[in-house]
Amino acid sequence: MAGAEASDADDIPLSWGQLLGPEYLLPTVTLCFSISLYAVNLFVFASLAPSIVADLGELERLHWATTLYVVASIISSAAAGQIRARFGVRRAVLTAVCAFALGSAVAALSPSMTVVLVGRAVQGLGSGLLMAGAHGLIRDLFPKSSWSRMFAVISGVWGIAAFAGPLLGGVFAALGEWRWGFFAMLPLCGLLYVAVLRTVPASRGGRTGGSVAPTLRLALIGGAALAVGSAGRQGEGLTALTIAIAVALLLVAMAWERRATDRLFPHGMFRPNTVLGGGVTFVFFIAFSTSVTVIYGPYFLTTLHGVPPLATGYVVTAQSISWTAAALVVAGFVGLRARLSTAAGPAVSGAGMLGCALFVADGPLPAAVAAITLIGAGIGMAWSHVAKRIFDDAGEADRDRVTSVIPTTQALGIAFGSATAGIVADRAGLADTPPPEVVAEAARLVYYALLPAIALAFAGAVRNAYGGGTTERRVGSGAAR
Repeated sequence: MAGAEASDADDIPLSWGQLLGPEYLLPTVTLCFSISLYAVNLFVFASLAPSIVADLGELERLHWATTLYVVASIISSAAAGQIRARFGVRRAVLTAVCAFALGSAVAALSPSMTVVLVGRAVQGLGSGLLMAGAHGLIRDLFPKSSWSRMFAVISGVWGIAAFAGPLLGGVFAALGEWRWGFFAMLPLCGLLYVAVLRTVPASRGGRTGGSVAPTLRLALIGGAALAVGSAGRQGEGLTALTIAIAVALLLVAMAWERRATDRLFPHGMFRPNTVLGGGVTFVFFIAFSTSVTVIYGPYFLTTLHGVPPLATGYVVTAQSISWTAAALVVAGFVGLRARLSTAAGPAVSGAGMLGCALFVADGPLPAAVAAITLIGAGIGMAWSHVAKRIFDDAGEADRDRVTSVIPTTQALGIAFGSATAGIVADRAGLADTPPPEVVAEAARLVYYALLPAIALAFAGAVRNAYGGGTTERRVGSGAAR
């Protein structure tokens, strides 16, 4: 009984006042800088892309700026656990900051689209490691009782970036100075570098040697992401073959990882019947299904409802803002309320996806905006609690590996979801300058096509929230493989 009471006490989160007080203020600022660097850059690039094409040309290669960025971030976030273990936490995060700064400088000074692509790839390497590092800082710098609050802080930073990013990028684009959109990242990198030196304790790491097998598994994961990123831009037969190759590469990497002794990820990550595996299932499929709004939302709203481009960007960020608001509201939930919020989240997002299928194409516009808002609210209701349970389930043995789980899974979900949406839109006739009725039909189809993935996200969230303990995994992890 006493043990249960102690456990309950440990689950009581610190107040916002305590987390923003003298003891935790600098760690909180460091965490916010880590996420803002990644998030603001994402929104800024979307605003700068037309100006880059106008200056350098090669529109047909522009999509590779995002594809290479995502693929590089998946590889580096998947490798983050090994990098932390080998070099220590502080050096891993500082390396991420330097890589991001280098990629930003290369992109800013690019004389051609080819060099922009190189810069974006280097940025992606830094970004993936930075996102994994930020998730690791939650575990390293904050008490367990407040992990869910800190994941809500991450959601809050994303919400702020959703407001600031398009505005910042739009200003530089309007001035005809797209290069300064990349240069603007450098002072942020400098501030984050100093904050990490002040906040993160130095550690030696120490893991050396090892086999090349983890590198080969990373290559398989990167190959899968690269294949899916290029899908939908060939003929129907080649598209199907590309997707099949991507799925096969990912499945081989997962099967190999499950049986490996030198793992990249925590044990049980690819087992949906575990708490950790349920959380991974939720993250992948919620990212898979809901990425469609960010990809096609601005185009649909501008074409079908006449919403001005800048206003359209902020309508679409309603998904991010409602995610942030919901995450902050439920951050203090524990016990039954946290489990109910986790299970209800995907259902709310599913209702939003259905609403988008019904209203984005045909209106009314307020109903479409409300549906987009529901999608984000549902994600926010579940995300921080799922993330905390993922951290809890990994345990101390997988302390370094667990930092890779959420950013890698989320990026893979977005990559596969965007490819699926692109294929559906392409088959609906969304090419060149289609008439409004074709655009409307494409809007319906892409939301309906990705809606079933919400059911899998719901199943994962329920397993994550209501699954049992991890005694079997921790005691018999060697035999359980």
